[in-house]
Amino acid sequence: KSRMVNIVVEEPPQTLVSFRYRCDSKFELTQLEEMLVDKKSYGLFVIDRAEAAYGIATGKRIHVQEHLVSNIMGKHRQGGQSAQRFERLIEEAAHNFFKRATEHASSYWLPHLENIQAIIVGGPGATKDFVVKNDYFHHEVGKRIAKTTFDVGYSNESGVRELVENAGQLMGEIELDAERQVMNRFLEELVRAHPKATYGEMMINQALKGGAVDTLLISEGLRGNIIQMKCKKCGHGTDATWEARLTPQQALPACPSCGASGDSVKELSSHSIIDALTSLAEDSNSQVTYISVDTEEG
Repeated sequence: KSRMVNIVVEEPPQTLVSFRYRCDSKFELTQLEEMLVDKKSYGLFVIDRAEAAYGIATGKRIHVQEHLVSNIMGKHRQGGQSAQRFERLIEEAAHNFFKRATEHASSYWLPHLENIQAIIVGGPGATKDFVVKNDYFHHEVGKRIAKTTFDVGYSNESGVRELVENAGQLMGEIELDAERQVMNRFLEELVRAHPKATYGEMMINQALKGGAVDTLLISEGLRGNIIQMKCKKCGHGTDATWEARLTPQQALPACPSCGASGDSVKELSSHSIIDALTSLAEDSNSQVTYISVDTEEG
């Protein structure tokens, strides 16, 4: 009598943003397990008189929810009463934009407020401080706003990501800053006269096989499989290994010896580049660190 097996299919609490292929005797559940951890979050908000953007940082993810444009009029040349009227119109438009941007952000954060440790505000000018001091945010959101505001170059998605970089010490609870520190260490090592870091699959393979790798950094966005092939017509790939790095969308290449292609090229084996690298890392007792694709470092 066979044993009954119950299978339960559940939607993950968050969207899976990276693909990892493993050949093992157990399931790879790392990403799902990370979703179940109660992670601390931070609200992110950048603004100037031209634009604004807001989002949230959680664990290893930065999510930019919306980017808004103000359309506030620029400087004018009118004088007298016309100048005063234009000035009032400009300030009224600015007020309405500040109100719209903060209301949108507050509405987004309020349902998650109990998990948000702080709201971090930044921008390229004095607007960020004006908005905070004049209580534009919802009063419950206002209680979470960090005392320090941060200068960033832009008030768009790039500005939100720069805000995370500049506010790293304030956001020590999340993993993004740890990733950045690891990547900074790697980049600093590369420019030394005698670097103890390398990159590229060939160089990394040599270092791993030589047991010279302490930490292997892999971007979660790395794609591609190592395909071993053989030509049915001329036998190329029989005596010596013939392989290529291909994405799932790419077709098998033509034989370099006789030019045969299509059904004449047989796929012998396929495994992911990530799987090959992590297998070598395990054999050499090297630590593996995945760099999130939601950061510039990844």
